[in-house]
Amino acid sequence: MTIRYGMAQWQHPAWVNWLYPGSLSSAERIGCYSTFFSSVEVGSTFYTNVEPAQLLRWFDAVVEDFQFCFKAPQMVTHRLDGRPWVDIQQDWLSFMASLQPLQAKLGPTMLQFPSVSDEQKLDMIFALCDMWALSSPLSVEVRHLAYFDKGDIETRFLAGLAERGVNRVVMDSRPVFSTEAYCDSLVDAQNKKPRVPCHPVATAKHPVVRFIGHPDLLRNEIWLDQWAKKLSQWLQEGLLPFVFVHSSDNIAAPTLAAQLDHKVRCLCPNYQPALILPKSQVQESLW
Repeated sequence: MTIRYGMAQWQHPAWVNWLYPGSLSSAERIGCYSTFFSSVEVGSTFYTNVEPAQLLRWFDAVVEDFQFCFKAPQMVTHRLDGRPWVDIQQDWLSFMASLQPLQAKLGPTMLQFPSVSDEQKLDMIFALCDMWALSSPLSVEVRHLAYFDKGDIETRFLAGLAERGVNRVVMDSRPVFSTEAYCDSLVDAQNKKPRVPCHPVATAKHPVVRFIGHPDLLRNEIWLDQWAKKLSQWLQEGLLPFVFVHSSDNIAAPTLAAQLDHKVRCLCPNYQPALILPKSQVQESLW
């Protein structure tokens, strides 16, 4: 029974002198982060071409059991209309080649498609999945509402992923849209995060969850309870989930992840805790 928890980043100013000492340089923090969390979303590969030497430095800095979840380049996922297909394929192959030396520490690589990629792009999405040549898992996140219709389109999408052994990324942004945006972090989150239905369906062995928490921590309880039940079910089915916890400003994201793991532990007596953080004043007030 294993759940891999991670954040959307491995350093944050608010985590200094809590998750890592202030004396550590920014380059050293990923190593300390990896002693608490077993995975991380790496969004930098979506925006830019990260040099192989930098990828290897990250690889060497983390503990042996750590697994990175890199996001595919936007030139692959966000330019399906504006670029020749052969160029998209070449960029995808090049990205896979850059990850080849890291396979021992790779979790599900993420193909994240924008809300403009509707069902007409499904064959292209499947074609990219069919090109995946690494031994590590692959996952797909879609944001167009057609893929959440609980009808023919979603059925075809889920069946296609399952046939290929590709994991669905389940986005849960319900918490940040549960209130009006009364602070800057909520305004930013509601502007940037997709507002899509949460359909927690696993299509392969490593389902990926992206939970976007509300800054009022107690408000997240209802959704954390739901996810604890679903994760417990997946564990009983022999699945190995990846859970990436965000919050609107990410300050309290580690605390939310620890709360979720505690809830799973309460439901599964044989489950060993996957996430034990240094105690903080906020955490102690919530347990």
